[in-house]
Amino acid sequence: MLGWFESIVLGIVQGLTEFLPVSSSGHLVVVPAIFGWKQPSLTFDLVLHLGTLIAVIFAFRRELWTLLRAVFGKGDDVAGSRHLIWLLFIGTIPAAIAGIAFGNFFEDRFDDPFTTCFELLGTAGILLVAEFVIRRGEGHEPVDTGRAGAIGVAQAVAILPGISRSGATIGTGLVMQVSREEATRFSFLLAIPAIAGAVATKVPDVVDGKFKITGPVIAGFFAAMIVGWLSIEWLLRYVRTHSFVPFAIYLIIFSVLAAIIIKL
Repeated sequence: MLGWFESIVLGIVQGLTEFLPVSSSGHLVVVPAIFGWKQPSLTFDLVLHLGTLIAVIFAFRRELWTLLRAVFGKGDDVAGSRHLIWLLFIGTIPAAIAGIAFGNFFEDRFDDPFTTCFELLGTAGILLVAEFVIRRGEGHEPVDTGRAGAIGVAQAVAILPGISRSGATIGTGLVMQVSREEATRFSFLLAIPAIAGAVATKVPDVVDGKFKITGPVIAGFFAAMIVGWLSIEWLLRYVRTHSFVPFAIYLIIFSVLAAIIIKL
């Protein structure tokens, strides 16, 4: 089991990287390898994801309350809210299918930090391509059924640890001419069912005693939750006037240095 220090550090890493387009799972695989720590279990990884799930629910509590009311026919724009629920459903399907069909394949990737470094370069490539496309003019298209499906496919690919879920989904939205702010908001809302589903698959490990909820685990959970919420609030402001190129540059530098350190 990880100690207090490692758990809190990984919780902070999870909170910082879950919503920033740099891949939280990739960092949770690579960071322990860099410092020579024991690789955390996938269940611990998902406990940290539970922390960021609560963070995004809190950050979007008003939007989620509006969607919930729309289910029961209440609110000012029931039709619009129900349409958004439909789009989130469409966007969730690809990752659900991929997780069920290729779950073991994806889990095995979490045991290979060196390969994860190259996947992080893939995330950098996604961000750079998205920025190249929108330099011709940022789009203002709405997220429709087709775009929601494409963004969902990107989220399915992002089950790989080094591919950022937010980077892949936001980048796909930008390429499909969705505005930065709308692509980011849709990505964050789409994270809720995706993370919830992944966490739910590991509940049996806790119930049957395969994974113990200890003090360090709880500390990592709260670190991920608090830092995750702060990251969401910061990124929503950042994307209005800034590009994702700095994140791509960071990923290139981090992945190359990490690969060298891991192989030393």
